[in-house]
Amino acid sequence: MNIRIAGPADRPAIIELLRQSLGESTVPKSEALWSWKHEQNPFGQSYVLLAEENGTLIGLRAFMQWDWQWQGKRYKAIRAVDTATHPAHQGKGIFKKLTLQQAEACKQEGVQFVFNTPNTQSKPGYLKMGWVEQGKMPLKFKIVQPLALGYSMMFNKKKVSSYKDDPTPHMQWPEYLFQKVDQAVAGDDQLSTAVSGAYVKWRYAENPLANYNYVTDNENFLVILRMKDHFFGKELRISDFILLKKEASSKKVSAQIKKAIIQYSRKNNVRFISLSGQQYQQYKAYFSWMGFVPVRSLGPIVTLKDLNMNSNFPQLLDVNNWAYSLGDMELF
Repeated sequence: MNIRIAGPADRPAIIELLRQSLGESTVPKSEALWSWKHEQNPFGQSYVLLAEENGTLIGLRAFMQWDWQWQGKRYKAIRAVDTATHPAHQGKGIFKKLTLQQAEACKQEGVQFVFNTPNTQSKPGYLKMGWVEQGKMPLKFKIVQPLALGYSMMFNKKKVSSYKDDPTPHMQWPEYLFQKVDQAVAGDDQLSTAVSGAYVKWRYAENPLANYNYVTDNENFLVILRMKDHFFGKELRISDFILLKKEASSKKVSAQIKKAIIQYSRKNNVRFISLSGQQYQQYKAYFSWMGFVPVRSLGPIVTLKDLNMNSNFPQLLDVNNWAYSLGDMELF
């Protein structure tokens, strides 16, 4: 078996392997999607290793680059994402070999840690390879239609695709909005994504998988939204919140956000609103209107692996040191 770094010419074979290994499922497999996700990322192109046998691609492992900021420092990280093994070669340890070799190569390049949100099937494998579980992501909810939500959860069992077409019109993202993000001074008391206009444009405005809309006053705040269908009704996910101007009145901004979000929810028959519990804690003054339902650890499991954090790694395991958004952790 030959292991090598992937290049642009490998895209067709990579997509074919993903289809053979995973099928189309709810996430389409295409060269355009792969290019957007792994080559156009403003944090840098993904680290991708391939395994070949007799000239045939039999395995791949992709780590997406991600930058975090905290207390005046920038942290280079990688997010463990796409992986595939050819059906005829499963059970040979290809996933483990590629994962550990890729992690070691990234360590040698100075990357500081790995993070990801594995499912219950893949989590044990990661833990055996040295990943450490931080816990489930904290979430904050506001119930908009309590009676309808309760009825649907009890009686409606219809399955819904994770990437079902969003019925809300796709909003245009003006260039000046990205410039506003570039000018914003982000708080870094906790670990948060190193947000920029280029990042918002790539991650949300040009995302080919999901329709992200936004609410803004063009001066003080930007709230990024995504509608998600469940068998029990529509969720309005506040994927990200960016404070464009720190000097803004929290009372005024909170009232503006509440009015816009509630109107959006009623217009689109939203059952409940969700927000990262960590962003809620960081920006509570702007989201106090989300009500009395307490923050609960109900989100995806977050796992981490130390590469070059060394004695500082235990700080990453304390969720209180993070201000990650839903957009940071959701799969895409």
